[in-house]
Amino acid sequence: MENQAINILQLIKEQTTKFMKDYDLEQAPTTSLIAKKVGQDRSVISKRLNELYRSNELIKINTRPVIYLRLVSMTNTNHTYSSIAEFRHEHQNLIWEQVIGWNGSLKEVIEQLKAALIYPPAGLPAIIFGESGTGKTFLVKKLFNYGQDQKILKDEARLVVINCAQYADNPELLSSVLFGYVKDAFTGANEDKAGALQAANNGILFLDEVHRLSVEGQEKLFKYLDTGTFSPIGDDSKEIQSKTRLFFATTEKEDRFLKTFLRRIPIKIKLPTLQQRGAYEQRMLTYALIIEQAKRINCEIAISKQCLSLIYHGHFQENVGQLKNCLQNIVAKKYSKALGNDKLEIKLGDLPKDLLKQVQVQHYSIAQGKEKLVFHPNDTLKTLINSDNNEFTSKIKFAWQNLLNLEGKQVKDKKRYYQVVQNATHNILYATYNLERPLISDYAEVIVNIFEVAQIDSVSFKNSSIYDIAVYLYCLMRDEFETDFSQLDNFSGLEQLFATELQLIDQIAKLLEMRFEINLTASDKLWLAILAANDNLAISPKTPAIIVAHGYATASSIADTCNHFLQSSVFTAIDLKPDISRSEMIDNLKKLVEKINPQSGLIILMDMGSLESIIDPLKAQCECDLLVINNFSMGLALEIGNQLVLQKDLRTIQGKISQTTVQSRLCVAQTKVVPTIITTCMSGLGSAQRIKKILDQSFYDLIEVQIEALEFKELINYQELDLFTNRNVIAIVGIDNPDVPEIPYFGLEEIITGEKIQPLKNILQPFSNDKNLDLWEKRLVENFSLDRILDSLTIISPDKVMTMISKYLKGVQTDLNERISNRVQISLYVHIANMIERIIRGNEIEKYDGDNSKIERDHYFSVLKKYNSVLENAFSININDPETAYIRDIIVHG
Repeated sequence: MENQAINILQLIKEQTTKFMKDYDLEQAPTTSLIAKKVGQDRSVISKRLNELYRSNELIKINTRPVIYLRLVSMTNTNHTYSSIAEFRHEHQNLIWEQVIGWNGSLKEVIEQLKAALIYPPAGLPAIIFGESGTGKTFLVKKLFNYGQDQKILKDEARLVVINCAQYADNPELLSSVLFGYVKDAFTGANEDKAGALQAANNGILFLDEVHRLSVEGQEKLFKYLDTGTFSPIGDDSKEIQSKTRLFFATTEKEDRFLKTFLRRIPIKIKLPTLQQRGAYEQRMLTYALIIEQAKRINCEIAISKQCLSLIYHGHFQENVGQLKNCLQNIVAKKYSKALGNDKLEIKLGDLPKDLLKQVQVQHYSIAQGKEKLVFHPNDTLKTLINSDNNEFTSKIKFAWQNLLNLEGKQVKDKKRYYQVVQNATHNILYATYNLERPLISDYAEVIVNIFEVAQIDSVSFKNSSIYDIAVYLYCLMRDEFETDFSQLDNFSGLEQLFATELQLIDQIAKLLEMRFEINLTASDKLWLAILAANDNLAISPKTPAIIVAHGYATASSIADTCNHFLQSSVFTAIDLKPDISRSEMIDNLKKLVEKINPQSGLIILMDMGSLESIIDPLKAQCECDLLVINNFSMGLALEIGNQLVLQKDLRTIQGKISQTTVQSRLCVAQTKVVPTIITTCMSGLGSAQRIKKILDQSFYDLIEVQIEALEFKELINYQELDLFTNRNVIAIVGIDNPDVPEIPYFGLEEIITGEKIQPLKNILQPFSNDKNLDLWEKRLVENFSLDRILDSLTIISPDKVMTMISKYLKGVQTDLNERISNRVQISLYVHIANMIERIIRGNEIEKYDGDNSKIERDHYFSVLKKYNSVLENAFSININDPETAYIRDIIVHG
């Protein structure tokens, strides 16, 4: 039975080819025809054909009689058609489905090519503009196949390809190749010779690198473009008619051609570069090219996801062609070293050095893990596409699972949920091709208009969130996913957490549905609500900055980029419409300043405008120092952001700005006497600044006191320098005591060890509360330890090690039922951090005091052994008994 099924399938496949040549019903593979050919009863064959149809081996066209078809690639999801016309209409897409990007970045390109081919009576001339390696020749060949399949071109029609670059130095030869010649037209013309225009009659003539065609050559084509006739070289009186469809391709711009030539070409097509085609298509192209190599060497190719990620992020100047050459080179070198193996494995070391160097320069973070993809010689791209068909849905589903995990852990921090949703939304954005981005920006502007209609303050709403919402809506419009994920589980906890944001989305949901022609499910609304929560999540730094720029998402893009690099929410953006009035701009600024409510100063960066027109209206509202900078650049914004992260004052920041290219003005507010702690050290201002940094990080958002670093000599001569007239100095902290009367001094080590912690808390009491003061003390210990750790660690993250040691010490103190002093905690932070790094390097201590029998295995030792797992799991290490014993000694003996 199995052999019979194979024979029937092969027969139907052969008959399908004959039938589809002219759609001749006499050749159609019907039950009667197949029964006749195999010599079996019609009822037996009918039953067998239906079984093969139900197992998706055959396509059924429900005509009378029923037609069964088997295509070379059974990839289409539809296996049933009501008529031959319906099948023919859908089948035309099967040729293009083999082209990566046929319904994405190349969708418009393919429609233009089809229009040029089909337009009666003999098509329209078309020129394809595109960089080298973007697929110009490949697409024209596909178009020719499509034309023959759809009977637009006759079976005997030819595709003639001429590369004009080969004749760049001999235009006369090119003319003879194109138009042909008669006998004796020139020396060596011993007989009449037909040219390409005649040879391609009723077919396609493709002139590649057409910019290499001389001016004379372009002019010679005018007659054919205008009349459909041409004359061979040597006989202008002879006119030859041809119905050749002309397609041109070039890597140059339009200004390289005669305007009179381009005017005769109505269809102009622009091919996207490899990078413009987006992450998804780049990945599919890479997959397809690796499969091609696997078929060529008839061998499995295993390649790690790290390697693939590096290839995706490489820049290939010559686009798909260079990517193909790169992969072919990698596989060829590996194949030559593994002759006889049935599987090749490509690792990082097999990649070209220039690719590795290029990605390193771009600071690309290599993906973690050792997962591999295996490509087989018999793989088809369709199998890989099917695995990615639900790419968007799978990304969203995975994000919902993470959201549910957070909810299950009763996490109440909205920012945690927002980060999950934002990351998934950005992954979707990166998978779109670059030509879609302007469309998404347009949708974002529509959303802003909807906010205005709904009377929602879109100025104070973060533009980055609006853009993310636009990305999600764009995917809904493309039907990328239709699942209501809220039906898969109970999201009531999330709905309660984001109740305020859900109310906002509900307010505009009908407008969004109407404007974008979509239906928002409950999970869609919750997703948008979480994105909208970004408006209230960012914590402004001590001195915030506002970026004001014209053009939608211009300011937001700069602000988001700078904040990403600075790893701090320094900048807030205001995106201005090009035609916005000055009064509207001022109103927008005032609203944002009121929302930010800066206390220690504010910087406004503008792309254009009068400084006075900004400062004067804001002076009354802004009760702090105000620095306005005009004509800023991305580089300047990053530098200013870095200065703000370092907590430099506005006058210092202004002093670093070149006044020749950038305008700036500083408006100093009326002086407020703020409680101040001064840091100092006899060794110089650098040490004082370091102490200031530790205290600033510890005080932030807990205690309303400012920290100022001063030279030790200045404090000794405080009366001569009149240091304290406009300062409310409540304490001095440092390494050396300047002995300033009536101002209490606290040595840093005395604070850290706890000797002076309570007296300092008493001084800080009016500017905080007991809870915040306790948090400050804990934060001070961690920051002081981190400051010391930063000087010694080289291979592990100080932030991660601090977090895990803090968790470790908290557990140890709980089980020991005793508090470890600040001084000892600092020693432990430094010792344990260095111990972790030593163990990772393979330099752990093997003997305790020369003899492991001296280890005291008491209660302290047992508790430490219990909590060692916190560090071991986090850093994949093993902490042995000698190392544990030394930690015990620090706790017990201090």
